[in-house]
Amino acid sequence: MGFWGELFTGTGGSHPSVSERLTEASRRAMRFAQAEMLHRGGTAVSVADLLAGLGVDENTRAERVGSLKSNAFYLRWLVGLPALPAIWIETGSEEPERLELDLEAKRAFAFTVMEADRDREYWIDSDHLLRGLLRFPNRAHFAVLKTEINLQSARLASRLDREEHLPDESSNLKVVKYLVRKYVALLVPPMLSLVCYLYILLQGFGLTASLAR
Repeated sequence: MGFWGELFTGTGGSHPSVSERLTEASRRAMRFAQAEMLHRGGTAVSVADLLAGLGVDENTRAERVGSLKSNAFYLRWLVGLPALPAIWIETGSEEPERLELDLEAKRAFAFTVMEADRDREYWIDSDHLLRGLLRFPNRAHFAVLKTEINLQSARLASRLDREEHLPDESSNLKVVKYLVRKYVALLVPPMLSLVCYLYILLQGFGLTASLAR
């Protein structure tokens, strides 16, 4: 089972289309979250672990949007984690075999994907993960609110950050295909509705003209 194989259901089904969309910053945040989980002796990553994982690296979108690193000690205290963070050792490209998420963390990750889709972004970045935590009441949500960051302000800050800081990930064929699918799904239904409306309207005009004769 791959590292990202059970992010949603925990039933063993893989989600390669989602895993391939994760930026390196998001992947690192998830690895840090797992280190936090192991450090506290847990069996599944929690929303508290995810928030702590987002506050490790500097200069990520999530850190810039939420000032997570500067508020790390306060946030850890609010979510009930030890004051000292877990030590995570770089292991090159190796990744753990499994990543278990608890129910709240799975829900947060599902919202994370929805936030990326809301932005019409292919890449699921760390700020989307932060916004996923802010989508529903949970310990991490409560903690971030204490720093005067909410979902709406985070969305605005994300948009401004993307204008100022271009993504590290380069475009590729997968990105193009994803964007084409997204815009087709967005534009085709209203266009079909418009065509149907015009057809009915023209049929009505034709019937009216026939009756007038």
